[in-house]
Amino acid sequence: MAIDPVCNMTVDEKTAKLKTYYKGNTYYFCAPGCKKAFEENPAKYLGNPGPKGCGCGCR
Repeated sequence: MAIDPVCNMTVDEKTAKLKTYYKGNTYYFCAPGCKKAFEENPAKYLGNPGPKGCGCGCR
């Protein structure tokens, strides 16, 4: 299982429909809002886990 870097939800890599590549790594997302937020500012979410319930509509 992967962790959505925006909201910290677990995401199954095998069934995830939302993913992106950044600096040679693959990141998986639970919702389109999380993917969009990450792609707009990846540095904000890497190495600094976001809060649960990030406001992207994923919960």
